[in-house]
Amino acid sequence: MNKQSIARLGLREGKRNLFAHVVEELGTRIVRGDITLNDSFPSEADLGREFGASRSVIREAVKSLAARGLLESRTRTGIRVLPSTQWNLLDAEVLSWRYSTMPAAQFYNELFEVRLMIEPKAAALAADRATPHALAEIGKAFADMTEASRQGVSGAQADLRFHQAILAASRNALLLQMGNLIAVGLYISHQISSESFTVFLPLHNRVLDAIAAQDAVAAEKSMRQLLSETLTFVSRHLDSKPRPLVDRERSPSAV
Repeated sequence: MNKQSIARLGLREGKRNLFAHVVEELGTRIVRGDITLNDSFPSEADLGREFGASRSVIREAVKSLAARGLLESRTRTGIRVLPSTQWNLLDAEVLSWRYSTMPAAQFYNELFEVRLMIEPKAAALAADRATPHALAEIGKAFADMTEASRQGVSGAQADLRFHQAILAASRNALLLQMGNLIAVGLYISHQISSESFTVFLPLHNRVLDAIAAQDAVAAEKSMRQLLSETLTFVSRHLDSKPRPLVDRERSPSAV
């Protein structure tokens, strides 16, 4: 995930342009179930009046939602909501809308079920396939995490780079598409408990050492342990912390 994509996942702050506001509001309504498959979708004219937007802005917003699989627009039948099975659930925006409308524990558990399926195997592949350059990228990210912890500042982006570098080191292009899931998971973990960053540094180091030693079994086991213990740790804090808001304009400040 590039810097612009990461920037979509930070704290809610400041004004967004009208187009982005319309996309977010309609997307959230659809994901929350306010507008369902069986409902007639508001007309462009009605939406324009509601949001104070031109028809061109409304059309572009509908196109944006259609590209994410939430809507379909046809000349004769008009606009309709599509089944959730057609939504692009790995899209950063759709992830944030689901997060804002689901119970936090349910969303977080779903997220980590997928991460536990993918990242341990990616770490094993990285142990087998990492080039010297790829290994150096993982090591640099971990060094930046360690320095952030020493200085008592956010290490979220370094942490994200660490996990993304492992996906890249696996040399499987499809795995790189999981970047949004990882970014959201790390963001939520840090916002719920920044303590998790320091607590789990040794486990990150263990993953790095296993990949550097080309020990695929140890790399897979260490990554699984890291994710499992992070899930357990953060789950204990979910009920005691307010849900952090997710925005698409600032980068996360802190896994």
